[in-house]
Amino acid sequence: MEAKTIETTLRDSSRDLLTVLINRFEQRRRSLVPLREKRRAELRAGDVAQLAETEHVRRTEWRIDPVPDQLLERRVELVGGCTRSELINGLNAGAKSYIADLWNFTCGDAWSMLRAHRVLERAAKLDLAYLDPAEGRVRANPKSSTRLMIAPRPLHVLEPGVLHKDEPAPAALLDLAMLGTHALRPMRERQGGLYLVLRDVHGHREARLWAQLFDELESHLDVPRGSIRATVMIDSIAGALEADEILFELMHHGAGLSIDPQGYAADHIALFHGPESPVLPDREAIGLNAPFLRSQALHLIGVCHRRGAHAIRAPSFVLPPLDPAKLKPDYQEMLADKEREAADGFDGTMVVHIDTVNAAIAQFNKMMPLAHQLNYARETAIAPADLVQRPAGAISVESLVGAIRTILRSLVYRWQGNAWVVQGSRLHDRSSLRLAIRLLWQWCHSRQGVITATQLEIKPDLLRYLVRKEADKMFAEADVRTKKLVEQAVQLALDLILGTGAIRAAGLSRLHCPR
Repeated sequence: MEAKTIETTLRDSSRDLLTVLINRFEQRRRSLVPLREKRRAELRAGDVAQLAETEHVRRTEWRIDPVPDQLLERRVELVGGCTRSELINGLNAGAKSYIADLWNFTCGDAWSMLRAHRVLERAAKLDLAYLDPAEGRVRANPKSSTRLMIAPRPLHVLEPGVLHKDEPAPAALLDLAMLGTHALRPMRERQGGLYLVLRDVHGHREARLWAQLFDELESHLDVPRGSIRATVMIDSIAGALEADEILFELMHHGAGLSIDPQGYAADHIALFHGPESPVLPDREAIGLNAPFLRSQALHLIGVCHRRGAHAIRAPSFVLPPLDPAKLKPDYQEMLADKEREAADGFDGTMVVHIDTVNAAIAQFNKMMPLAHQLNYARETAIAPADLVQRPAGAISVESLVGAIRTILRSLVYRWQGNAWVVQGSRLHDRSSLRLAIRLLWQWCHSRQGVITATQLEIKPDLLRYLVRKEADKMFAEADVRTKKLVEQAVQLALDLILGTGAIRAAGLSRLHCPR
């Protein structure tokens, strides 16, 4: 869809608010880019430490504004996309919240984003229905107590479908303008406020900009301060090191911190790599008990509860068994993870499949009889070095092939309009795709990228062979249009895995459907 076509669909109120946000904050947003790169360069050089200039924030006693009563219980939150059926099923699933994700679970093309915002406008009022081939008309339960939470796109993303002074508009500002215009008031009436989940916040300066944007929205729309509350999903090492500072900047708008383990592992690779550097093992070995993820979890619980904020555990991407009488080991491990999360002190957790909602609730109910655990003070001492302690483990052929299949299926399906895929009995989103690409990149570019059992080196020729072989196997029966997309997916996958600059492509900006 052409930019001018999308722009003509924006209502004057949304366009005016977007213009206000761009005029006031675009220069500030752009100024954050070199600051982020400077910080990442320090981390990459081995200076993994908390900021000296913000020590007073960490040392001082303070708490965020009290979490609204309507947001106090967050036992299980379901994460998914923004299509009509996903929103309706998510709001009807029985979770405490449904997180409609405009970034990880929504295709990034302009038409998908416009459609998502149109559906969110109606979802804010619970005015949604769709026709199911088997069940007929399915509608959002008007008495549903499930909150609607929304994950806007990160600050660094641009939206080419909307231009401002002949340049693509910042996607985050567009999302806020649309949500402020169409969703803020009805969501205040129904659930007490507009509740957001922020991704890719690398530190306190970026959190400060989000807080300033929220202040501007509330002032522009004449709603009380704190009508917008945000949970920040920590998906970078820089963000983990500044957990206190991020909550401090979001003092009037904070709700809590959560974890994106796949994004965090991918960020570890982006920062710490080189021909002689140790590599991460199979992605299956990078579970929630991996040293850096376990340390991150305990660190965030301590920070959140000291500051009066919710600590929300990472999403589970494991799918439920087709036969309830035959529980697979990975599903049983997921159940044990949820029980342990509640025992650790988390106030809630996330899942990505409707049929795991009740199972996760049951595990939390065992260990968390109250609505939350904000009064639980965890004093576990976590040093900055603990947050980057990589897991040990093997590299197997099965995991190598699994990563290739995840990349190929994700790319092809995304270009066909599906932002997430099922591969290897797991659901995969944008973060999963990014981790798969970076693992293969690291294994290919390090001398320690070796298949453990056979000592076979993971080199470009091997990857070229396997990528093409798996593409032929997976899509042997595909139609002509799909096979054309497969060819482009193969080429893009090899460019990203083999290219020397691919590791810096944090946003995977080439994911849009090829022309």
